[in-house]
Amino acid sequence: MAVYSEAYGKHKPACSGACLLADVGSLNLMPLSASLIIVPCAFWFAFCAPELFVLPMGGLAPVVVALTMLTSLSALALAWVTEPGILPHMRLEEEKEEHNEEEEADGETTLKRNRGKRRFVIQWNGQHYPLSLFRAKICRETGAAVERFDHFCPWVGNVVGVRNHRYFVLFTIFTSAVALEVFVSSIYLGASAHSLNLKPRARVVALVLATYTAIIMLAVGGLMCYHLDLVANNESTNERLKGVWVYRRNPYNKGVLSNCHEFWCKPTRRSYVSDDSKGPDVPMPLLSNV
Repeated sequence: MAVYSEAYGKHKPACSGACLLADVGSLNLMPLSASLIIVPCAFWFAFCAPELFVLPMGGLAPVVVALTMLTSLSALALAWVTEPGILPHMRLEEEKEEHNEEEEADGETTLKRNRGKRRFVIQWNGQHYPLSLFRAKICRETGAAVERFDHFCPWVGNVVGVRNHRYFVLFTIFTSAVALEVFVSSIYLGASAHSLNLKPRARVVALVLATYTAIIMLAVGGLMCYHLDLVANNESTNERLKGVWVYRRNPYNKGVLSNCHEFWCKPTRRSYVSDDSKGPDVPMPLLSNV
């Protein structure tokens, strides 16, 4: 088990070093995400599930919803606590030019001093490597360099990167699934209220839940489809938004089947910033596609 003792940006050791959590304050909406799943499911179990027991096989519905909900919450927790793929990095500042340039603006001549450009590199065992080698980016919210950076997600309270992207996608899949299950059962109860002698309170709750879960399916379901497409093309959100592979071939794209197999079946790589990954005897990790 990885043990962390050093902070990287806003990622700080927690739970006696068992995990590295992003300390982003109000940007961490993970508790709210869990509440938006647990609370409506609790109402469904309290008011709708009992009405389904009179139906053939109706007793299976609460079991299916419970298992799907627990899987969704587990994926959410794993996406939150899993170190996303942080790489040790440093900032380099290029040499400043000795001369000043004259710049004319609004009819006035002013002096413009050339300042050194700042750039970030991955630092490993005294060597420097470009961020592009790892498809990495410095996260604006946490200040950490993350391999195969996808995006920062406040709903999971963490950066989504190479080590927790799978959990994030699972979270969207099972959240959409539990929303669909609650939606279908709530619509059925609302439409069959008279034949089932449904209590007025249960019917109101069913209709409210149907409306709520419809919104969740559109929002989270759309996000799920977007990320499944990214997985099929071995692309990240950051790369797609920047159009990295629009005008050139994506060297990481090996076809839909290979991309999906790599994403879903390949073991999660070890953390490069845990205590057992430090020291001069640890070799530089290399990407097979570079």
